[in-house]
Amino acid sequence: MESAIVLVAGTLLGGLLQYLITDWRARSERRREALADAAGALLGSLAALRQEQYEKIVARRQGVADSLDDMRTRYAARTAVTTARGALRLATRDAAVVATARQAIGATFALGDAPDDADLQTVGDAARDAHDAFEDAAVAAVHARR
Repeated sequence: MESAIVLVAGTLLGGLLQYLITDWRARSERRREALADAAGALLGSLAALRQEQYEKIVARRQGVADSLDDMRTRYAARTAVTTARGALRLATRDAAVVATARQAIGATFALGDAPDDADLQTVGDAARDAHDAFEDAAVAAVHARR
């Protein structure tokens, strides 16, 4: 009788352990996918905002004034960055990912304020370097063993 009880208890504990491991793996995979999606959205929105900023700079060099639609498009691109940043913060607590994201965002926002071509090159390089650093941190976090 005792051996039957031990056998049943062992079977139940084994089933519970298997359930817990499967559940943990599924949650870990969902978190990894959420981080990959959020990081990808932020990377894309940063690139789109840089494009909008460069288009503004080129237009100004050519003497073309901003239209209301141009400004709205840039503000929408900036809002997309802010929205993607929020999604990233919800997807991870990884300090390296969050810190490099903040640096990439700040460097990209600064691009629109570059006063001349020399500063534009420096600020543009900083924005691209920060983008790459964020991408590297996000890739490392997404592919880290959990």
